[in-house]
Amino acid sequence: MLGLGGPYYHDASACLVIDGRIIAFAEEERFSRRKHHKDSRSCAMAAAYCLAEAGITLAEVDEIAIAFNPAWPEPSQTCTDAELIAELLDSAQFGHHRPRQVTVIEHHLAHAASAFHPSGFDQAAVLVVDGSGDGVSATLAHGTASGLKVLRQWPFSQSLGWFYETVAEHLGLGDWTSSGKLMGLAGYGNPNRYELDFLTPQPGGYHLDLSRWGIRPDEQDDDQYTDLRYYQRLKRAYAAAYTDLGIPPHRRVRTYAPVTGRSLPEPGFRPEHADLAAAAQHLLEQCLIELAREALTATGATRLCVVGGVGLNCSANGRLAALRGVEDMFVQPAAGDAGCAIGAALEVALRRGDLTLPGPAMTTAALGPSFDATAIRQVLTDYGLAFRDHGDDLPAVIAGHLASGRTVGWFQGRMEAGPRALGGRSILADAHHTRVRDHINNNVKHREPWRPLAPVLLEEAAPELLGTSTPHPFMIVARQATQAARKLIPAVVHADGTLRPQTVARDDADPHARLLASFAEQTGRPPALLNTSFNHEAEPIVCTPRDAVATFAASPLDMLAIGPFLLHKGRPI
Repeated sequence: MLGLGGPYYHDASACLVIDGRIIAFAEEERFSRRKHHKDSRSCAMAAAYCLAEAGITLAEVDEIAIAFNPAWPEPSQTCTDAELIAELLDSAQFGHHRPRQVTVIEHHLAHAASAFHPSGFDQAAVLVVDGSGDGVSATLAHGTASGLKVLRQWPFSQSLGWFYETVAEHLGLGDWTSSGKLMGLAGYGNPNRYELDFLTPQPGGYHLDLSRWGIRPDEQDDDQYTDLRYYQRLKRAYAAAYTDLGIPPHRRVRTYAPVTGRSLPEPGFRPEHADLAAAAQHLLEQCLIELAREALTATGATRLCVVGGVGLNCSANGRLAALRGVEDMFVQPAAGDAGCAIGAALEVALRRGDLTLPGPAMTTAALGPSFDATAIRQVLTDYGLAFRDHGDDLPAVIAGHLASGRTVGWFQGRMEAGPRALGGRSILADAHHTRVRDHINNNVKHREPWRPLAPVLLEEAAPELLGTSTPHPFMIVARQATQAARKLIPAVVHADGTLRPQTVARDDADPHARLLASFAEQTGRPPALLNTSFNHEAEPIVCTPRDAVATFAASPLDMLAIGPFLLHKGRPI
């Protein structure tokens, strides 16, 4: 089964499922090198990779599923639109094979399936929250061994995702692709300064009413939804609401850096901007808490699955994980629209009888392309680069360089799913020194200095640094830092005292785990490092060895650890 995600001209992706198991998943942006693969529905390169991973052709795929309904608001189970199918899968990439039809999986059902089906839970409450898809912006569902049952939904006119992104846009942080910045800025603000009384958390959920600014909460103009007129009206209404609070729209000044030739955003922020960000973050969390409580009550479940674009909000996920009655929680690491490919493929597999629930738990996001030492060596040789093959000793060698304060591009194994680097395509540094964090933000990533960076640590260090032994494999749930964490890894503790960790099991077969263990042995400090995605501000996470070499060459990173090889700028190692 081949699932295709990203139906709304962004975050296109593909996932291949065979016998109920995820074989491969990748986002199209990693191949096109265009962040979020904006303005295109094409999943062709991601799909071609997935098929190559399994050694099959598109003609051998039993069923192809898309994660939206092109006929919305009319119900539809299949799509035979030849132009749309050609837009999704360019037949030239697949021996000119042209699928005649694809299965339609409703957008929020695909989201829900991407979280529940690979959770490993026998039953769970499922919470889907995003901007909007197929006219829906929030869904509560019950996942059982029989599949998913939708319990309640909120229309696009009640979108929490759109609320959050309009705050970020109003403050000049960027469009919807930059909403995550708001979460970082919120850590510096006072959430009680501004009352956003148009959005009200209430038992069973929440209620949004922008009537004062020209949009009634009961509006259901489907035509205005499909042609984006409603979305544009909504953004104007929110802009007026925030302006009425005394915060006019902010256009961030960008300056030219003559040394690098880059255009850099203003580094600071105004107190009122941080306070509005904090108010929006707090209000979002309160609404999500009410939704989660309703889902848990309605299902009687003690496990919670979270997904949708809002599911990428680590701070909110931390609040949900701490809710009374939540014994376990799974957040899909590819929680945004790209992850819908996973849900579409798994939902079709379930319907065909190829997947039995509960299925295997998703414990890794390493589902993308990998490259062996021979392929990597060829790229390095083609570029005429000096390198040294350290073989199995590479993690210990890199640990020593990290302990000396160096920054390293780390390219190992399969590429990760989702927007967070998890040890396949990472930039690593010693989390003990805040100056290294600032160097990475300012000079490597070219981003605002107030944005947080995250830690990766061995699971055995979690009780000391996180105050819990619960695994956190996907860097998507925030935790309060312990006093030990504040002292030992301050570079990854945010201004609000939280961190968003990735925990790794000790495993001699995993270079990432061996690196952490070796770092602890060489320093006498916890097995923890600063870990951020291997890219710069204008590109997706690197995918291929050529991507890694290009980004390394264009950055002030000290070293590149790629496969068993180590490169150092300017001289051989």
